[in-house]
Amino acid sequence: MAYNQPYNPDALPRYNQTYGRLSPHPPPSGHGSNNSYRQQQNSQYAHTMSPPPVGGQRPPPVQNRPSPVSRPPPSPAPPGDDRDPTLLPLFRAVDKNGTGQLSEKELSAALVNGDWTAFDPHTVRMMIRMFDSDRSGTIGFEEFCGLWSFLASWRTLFDRFDVDHSGNIQLDEFRDALIAFRYRLSERFVELLFQTYDKRNEGQLSFDLFVQACISLKRMTDVFKKYDDDRDGYITLSFEDFLTEILKQLK
Repeated sequence: MAYNQPYNPDALPRYNQTYGRLSPHPPPSGHGSNNSYRQQQNSQYAHTMSPPPVGGQRPPPVQNRPSPVSRPPPSPAPPGDDRDPTLLPLFRAVDKNGTGQLSEKELSAALVNGDWTAFDPHTVRMMIRMFDSDRSGTIGFEEFCGLWSFLASWRTLFDRFDVDHSGNIQLDEFRDALIAFRYRLSERFVELLFQTYDKRNEGQLSFDLFVQACISLKRMTDVFKKYDDDRDGYITLSFEDFLTEILKQLK
């Protein structure tokens, strides 16, 4: 399918652009409050999962439709000293075996949606692949801090497009998000993409599935752009190359 004109595919969401790093803080110490990616909110948002930006204040409420251009959070940066000591109690609470490394199961205990439903397992594995900088198959504390900040940035976007404050993204809100990310996709494809990640068949996307859908779309876009040398929206590749790219996305 060709790009809509005038249209520059290189203007699609760039994860190497800084959207603005947030500094989420873990819940207070205590059983039941440490093992979740969740913060206490004002009563209006008591059902959502949104670590506040610096200063503990939520972003201003969205008025009507979201702004026409938004930037997804950046890709994980190269290893650096980004450790946030305020996240250490949460990290230790879910590090059940005390190894200093979180397994997929342990990380799952730290990541829940606003309604306390667990993150989809594929989203958890996606986060590990993105932030496991030493390829150990686990998440260390510094990697955990980067992951937490990344999800906090995504949460800000999620809240922006959740215009009815339902705690989930509906189809029309999802469409607005893709437009804001500068995707130009047919209505039929947007519906197909939405239904693909609506794994609970509820007609809505929870936070984890919204993140999974957007990151997967970005990855597919990057694969296409790799072969679209002249940026005309068409590519030619062998059957084996096609299968190779599909298998990479299934990991």
